[in-house]
Amino acid sequence: MSAHAQDEKSVPAPYTAPNNQIRFGNTALFRNLIPPATLEAQSAQEYAQVIHDAQRDKTLLPDTNPLVKRVRDIANHEIPFALKWNDRAKNWKWEINVIKSSDERMVCLPGGKIIVYSGLIDRLHLNDNEIGMMIGHDIAHALREHARERLGRQQAAQLGAGSMPQYLGLSNYGSQQPDIGDQLMSMRYSPADETEADVIGSEIASRAGYDPRAAVTLWNKIDTGTRRSDDGFIWLHPYGPDRRQDLLKRMPDMMPLYAKAVGKTIDQLPNYAGLGRFKKSGR
Repeated sequence: MSAHAQDEKSVPAPYTAPNNQIRFGNTALFRNLIPPATLEAQSAQEYAQVIHDAQRDKTLLPDTNPLVKRVRDIANHEIPFALKWNDRAKNWKWEINVIKSSDERMVCLPGGKIIVYSGLIDRLHLNDNEIGMMIGHDIAHALREHARERLGRQQAAQLGAGSMPQYLGLSNYGSQQPDIGDQLMSMRYSPADETEADVIGSEIASRAGYDPRAAVTLWNKIDTGTRRSDDGFIWLHPYGPDRRQDLLKRMPDMMPLYAKAVGKTIDQLPNYAGLGRFKKSGR
C-alpha cells in the first residue's frame, strides 16, 4: 500500500448524518443480531448462485472481455485503500465479475463480492472516473456493514413483534438466521447510509486516482437513467438535492487526495464537467 494511503491527517473529519447521529466510528446495536461471519457466508453463497446462473445463461462476461478488465482494474486499484475501514476486509476474498444485462446496477456484497451489470456502464455511458466513484461507493456500503445493520433492524422488528421466540438470547439468534440472499441483492439504503458511503467511497476512489468530481455526474446520470422504474437503482440508493449538495460540500476534502494520487497540484488539474477545483480555503 502506498504511503499516502496511510496519511491519516488528510482523512475527512467525522460527519453528522441527516438524523444528527454521528455515524463514523460507532457500531450500530442492530448489527450485533447478525454475526459478520454469518452474513459474509450467506453473501458468498448468493454470489456463487448469481455467477452460476449467469454462466448457465451465457451472460457472464469472460476474463478476456475489455469491460471486465476495465472494471477489475479500477476495483483492484481501490481495494488497498479500502482495508483500513474494516479489519475483516483484510481477509476478504475479493472477487469482481461483470454480467451482460440491460440492468443498470451493481452491488458489493459483504465479504467483498462485486457484481456489475453491464447496463450500468453501457447505457449510462460511464467514464472511468464515474465507475471508480460507483465502485468506491458500493465498497463503502460493505465496509461499513450497512446491510448488516438494515437486516438487523428487520430481525429486531420480528423479535419485537413476537414472530421469533422471545427467549432466544442474541448470542444464540445468529445461528438461526433465515436465508437473506435475495435481500442482499436488492438492499435499500437509508439517506444516512448513502451519505456515509459517499464520503468513504469518494475518499477510497480519490486516493486510488479517480476524480471525486465524477461523483456528481455519476449520480446525476443514475438518477436520470433509473428513476423511471419503481424498483430502479436510484430507489435503492436515494438521491436528491441534499445529497448532491453534500457531495459538493465534501469536495474540498477529496480534491487534495486525488491531486496527490495523480502527482499534481490542485491548480494543475483540468476542469471536469464544469465543476471547479474545490480548493480548501487558505490553500
